[in-house]
Amino acid sequence: MESLFTDRNFTKGHQRLADYISKHMDDIAFMVEEDLAHACQVSISTVSRFWAEVGAKNLKEFKQRVKDEVLLSPSRKLQSAFDKASAGTGAAANVLATAEYLRQSADRLEQAEFERAAGLLGTAGTVYIYGPGSAESLTALMDFRLTRFGVPVRRLARGGHELFDQIIHVQKQDAIVIFGFVSESPEMAVLLDFAKERGCRTLLMTDLVVSGMLGKADVLLYTARGEQWEFHSMVAPVAMIEALIVAVGKLREEQALHNGEELHRLRRQYQKLLPKKV
Repeated sequence: MESLFTDRNFTKGHQRLADYISKHMDDIAFMVEEDLAHACQVSISTVSRFWAEVGAKNLKEFKQRVKDEVLLSPSRKLQSAFDKASAGTGAAANVLATAEYLRQSADRLEQAEFERAAGLLGTAGTVYIYGPGSAESLTALMDFRLTRFGVPVRRLARGGHELFDQIIHVQKQDAIVIFGFVSESPEMAVLLDFAKERGCRTLLMTDLVVSGMLGKADVLLYTARGEQWEFHSMVAPVAMIEALIVAVGKLREEQALHNGEELHRLRRQYQKLLPKKV
């Protein structure tokens, strides 16, 4: 947040505000303009003019920026993980703590929606998967598992114009899987809108409870990853993917079993040339 206050020619009153806010960042969310005016010994009008100086419309917008840039910063999330690790509970307790994310995800899981998700994956012509950042690991896992069952899979570029070169091949019978965590990116907005235009189905896996994109997807699965200010866990999303894969395998049982037998045969036939790594 300090970057908002650098290289600016503040008046003395605004300098007081910038200094106070920098030192009391965690308190800003609970303050109104009158509180800031009293704390900095300036007028309310001086406080009101300050927001434009730092590129915000008003105090409300500035508070949102504090939340986004400070409370949700990678360093703050890491600090929350470090604090838990140093709490003296031990590594085993920290591992077991992630079970709470599984419980939260299970509590919100609707069987009908889960079955729709499995059906979407199991019957799609091609499954296109989009997962930016840390979610890229989830796209790799889903790709690996579905491919083994004979489901055609294509992973989409994480962003930019490369996305267009890939989605032009999407057909009505295909499906797009989106791992949408934290917020709706421009790429996610494009994919959801394009899917409606093309007539293909979409599956959104998210940890958001409130978001404009929740109503845009055909199928929605919630997976808890921790509070916004915490270091986010991928335990629940991985568990959800694994459960989906089993359900898809059941839907494609004949082909899944055939592919499994063929895989076993190939491993035995070429084990001397390509031995299985331990």
